[in-house]
Amino acid sequence: MARTNKPPRGSSKPVVPQTKRPLNGLFVLAFAGLSAISTWFMRVETVAKGVPINFNTVLETGHFDNGTPVETNYTGIKVIDEIAKFLVIAFLEGTAGWDAGVHAQQLYFLLQWFAVVSVWSIESKRRRNAWKAVSFVGLAAFVYQLIGAAVIAPLYYLVYVITSRDDAYYFQGRELSAGSAVLLLPAVVISYLIPTVVMYYPWGDVKTAQYLTAIWQPTPAFVSILISVFSFLVPSSSPTAVAKNGDIKHLKRVYLIVGLVTTVAHVGTLYTCLTSDDPRLSLGYVFLPNRTTWKDSMGLGLHYIFQVDFFGAFSSSLLWCWLVIYDVLRILGKPTAADLIKTVLGIAFVTIVAGPGTAIVAVWNWREDRLVMIENGVKGTWEKSKVA
Repeated sequence: MARTNKPPRGSSKPVVPQTKRPLNGLFVLAFAGLSAISTWFMRVETVAKGVPINFNTVLETGHFDNGTPVETNYTGIKVIDEIAKFLVIAFLEGTAGWDAGVHAQQLYFLLQWFAVVSVWSIESKRRRNAWKAVSFVGLAAFVYQLIGAAVIAPLYYLVYVITSRDDAYYFQGRELSAGSAVLLLPAVVISYLIPTVVMYYPWGDVKTAQYLTAIWQPTPAFVSILISVFSFLVPSSSPTAVAKNGDIKHLKRVYLIVGLVTTVAHVGTLYTCLTSDDPRLSLGYVFLPNRTTWKDSMGLGLHYIFQVDFFGAFSSSLLWCWLVIYDVLRILGKPTAADLIKTVLGIAFVTIVAGPGTAIVAVWNWREDRLVMIENGVKGTWEKSKVA
């Protein structure tokens, strides 16, 4: 990031401003609009057009179009089993590997989403967000599993926009508790990453695939619960708990590991698509929604919905990334239009080269140091300070 023309001041006791984010209502409308657009394309138009075809038939008859029986008993609790059955039918074209392109798209989507799960978990555990709406990420995850991340994620960001509208929001409470900071990475890996990889492993048995798909469904919501449980394992006398900004090194580790996972997923998927002779593994088939084929089969209709979900979820997430950078730049200095454009181009570049998940954690890694600078009273520069 560039420097401002103002000479930097050293660390001092911060003066908490009374200012607010400019045009905050515009950001609220932007995220509300993104949610509404995704709702239309994912849930309204598809229902009106009868997409995906035969979905209700499969639900009612208990058999997929290829004759595979639908598993109906996962927990013995009827309402939970009905929800699980619905979601398993939606995912199975990919998790069972029936369509290589669907499998590639779903796995790519969920591995990139690992970054969002991690960042939401971090924000939920910051002291300044305690018991605020943005801290209830488990509830948000439960709802987006049922409705779609493209619909719910923008609403989460809308809540963040409202919560953080006062610039004073950034001047205290950045830190996570010692337990949350130390054990957040193991929690997200155990409760989200491992189940995701296991679900898409080619087991060669459809029944196993259905059970693993059902088991995976609540995992995004379990992350925050597991973090809270694990946090009790770190004593209050630990170095992380005692040291000022002791959580930083642990958060940096989260950003590094998550970034490696999302980058490998991105590069690996692109390599597969660019080198495969299978037309179902072309970039267009894997990533681009195709309305000319969405009624050809139930699988292709669901594939279309997953593709729309992907673009809706990450377009709002990347806008959120730009917003949090904008806030930091405003508070630490006076960014020019060129600075803000460079930020957009930087996010876009990392997204294309390393994936949207990598772009998200790269932003959070950069931002973490600047949040420390804000709390330390640094002004006039957004270059990393030695005192941060």
